Amino acid sequence: MAQILKLKRGNYASLPTTGMNAGEPMVTLDRGTLHLATGATTKIPLVPAIDALVAFAAVDGANDLVIMHDYSEASGQKEKKITFDAFKSALNIPAGSSDEKVAVISGGTAGYPWGTDGTDGVLRMGTSMSWVKGSGNGYVTLDVNLVDGGTF
Repeated sequence: MAQILKLKRGNYASLPTTGMNAGEPMVTLDRGTLHLATGATTKIPLVPAIDALVAFAAVDGANDLVIMHDYSEASGQKEKKITFDAFKSALNIPAGSSDEKVAVISGGTAGYPWGTDGTDGVLRMGTSMSWVKGSGNGYVTLDVNLVDGGTF
């Protein structure tokens, strides 16, 4: 005789905290997560062990995906996907760049600390600092002799 397996279901915020049976599975309809009761008052989310996952050989920015939690989602699935390239674009990191150039202001241009073209934001250094552009590349190294956190 066939057995039917029914899962408890509901919204994530309504996951029970008491009255569960060990081994009882629960699925959230708004978040798409699966949880397993381990006792009357305990449960664990069923997720892969991150350290057991296989590492990427290389990132394909146009096709590989990043999963994100959309806090602004009022109803429905909060977890959403975005391509790696679209994620970099949202951070103002140029598509061809593999380093961490970002803009601090919304709408800014990557590579400028705050601003869009270098005329609307200037980076100044104190006397305990120096910088030098590396020969043969576009990188600048910032050296700091002393960082004084002040007193309290």
